[in-house]
Amino acid sequence: MKPSKVRRRLNDSLTGRRIVTAVRDSFEISLTDGFVIAMTEDWVVMHTLADGVYLDDIVMLRLGDISRVWFRDDDAYHHRAVEALDKSVAVFDCDDSVDACELLKVASATAEIFAVRLEMLDREPLAIGRLTRLRKKSFDLHYVGRDGVWANQVERWKYQDLTRIELGGRYLQALNSFSDPHPLAEEGS
Repeated sequence: MKPSKVRRRLNDSLTGRRIVTAVRDSFEISLTDGFVIAMTEDWVVMHTLADGVYLDDIVMLRLGDISRVWFRDDDAYHHRAVEALDKSVAVFDCDDSVDACELLKVASATAEIFAVRLEMLDREPLAIGRLTRLRKKSFDLHYVGRDGVWANQVERWKYQDLTRIELGGRYLQALNSFSDPHPLAEEGS
């Protein structure tokens, strides 16, 4: 699908509150279902659906990685189910020119622990943790393991390798609530 058609469909989802499936053929996690809640020049922000009708995490995808967008044929059913579950689709306000650095700031302000996917890299496609520093071309993330234990050191990543940002959702909420206290919090910072 041409990039202009991808953008047009995502924009139609945003303005019409239609549920879409965003397909990223190049990556392991290739399908993302949900509501488009914001778009920038380079990113789309979606409130995802888990198990078909349960609003879950907020996902930010790089537009250039999206190869296809489908509208859901059973959109009316999903809208009724989401509404009946009494959880509202998130609101996400941002300017069209917001870049990856600004999206990381928003993610960090929303949840101390969030996930980033660096699917361009073979060795580390996923990092979960806490943002510690933003630089001109890179950012530092303090990794927390699935056991809730913080890594001994902070890792640096380049914005250009960032393909997906995730915040909220059951797994990340559990890490935010139950992981070990962050080392800087223990120092009183």
